[in-house]
Amino acid sequence: MKKIICFLCLCVLVLQAEIIAGVAILVNGHAITLSEISKLQTQMKISKKAAIDMLINERLKDDEIERFKISIDEFKIDEEISQIAANANLSKNALLTKVTRDGTTLQEYRNKIKKQLQTKELMQRILASNISISSEDELLSYYTKHKKEFLLPSSVRVVRYTAQNEGDLQKAIQSPKATIQGVQKINETISLSSLSPQIAQVFLNTPNNEFTPVLTTGGNGFVSFLVKERLGEKAISFEEAKPLINQKIMAQKEQSIITEHFNKIRSSANIITLRE
Repeated sequence: MKKIICFLCLCVLVLQAEIIAGVAILVNGHAITLSEISKLQTQMKISKKAAIDMLINERLKDDEIERFKISIDEFKIDEEISQIAANANLSKNALLTKVTRDGTTLQEYRNKIKKQLQTKELMQRILASNISISSEDELLSYYTKHKKEFLLPSSVRVVRYTAQNEGDLQKAIQSPKATIQGVQKINETISLSSLSPQIAQVFLNTPNNEFTPVLTTGGNGFVSFLVKERLGEKAISFEEAKPLINQKIMAQKEQSIITEHFNKIRSSANIITLRE
């Protein structure tokens, strides 16, 4: 009896200690703090409930990474950083300089890349035994129901925003009509056939009256395009569209499988709310 009482007292003390430390929720023993919730709310501009859901899912994902024993060595992290730099048209040193200038330490950045690689590997393992190849009928059905998705323009009318300082460019993106010192605006029409497939896809994925993601220029500057209008749209044939249709269907299936997997994991997780 004394042992039981001592154990209960210990539990109370532990819970009190957790509360004092600012822990709001325990997910399979992993803490989520009030400061984490508040920080995510501010960063993502989301409700407290949405922030809590995201953090719970993050802890569950960490558990799955551990369960699958997914490890990423330093060489893979270096490779990924080099690839990110190449995609941004930067040297590796230039990328890391930019990262530290933005207030992130190199170790924090490496940890972030490691987590991204672990997550990617986890998703691949979850999908490996669950996803099925789309049939011809499935592809044709999608094409028939979503023909507007396969109207591709020959060119796009844009406003090119360029700056040497990314912060200035971001200000211009937030206030497109304002005159921001250090930011140049040029109206132009871009032929998509003159672009690499990857860059052309950036314009195709950007809705009218929205900005493309910020890209780097050859002169260490930054550029973003405000897409104004698509010109010369025409439908591509079913045969031409097949690869794109397959990507879209697979993406839908993948999301469904991932969601179902984590819903199942969450339903059996030990989630304790210590305080609201």
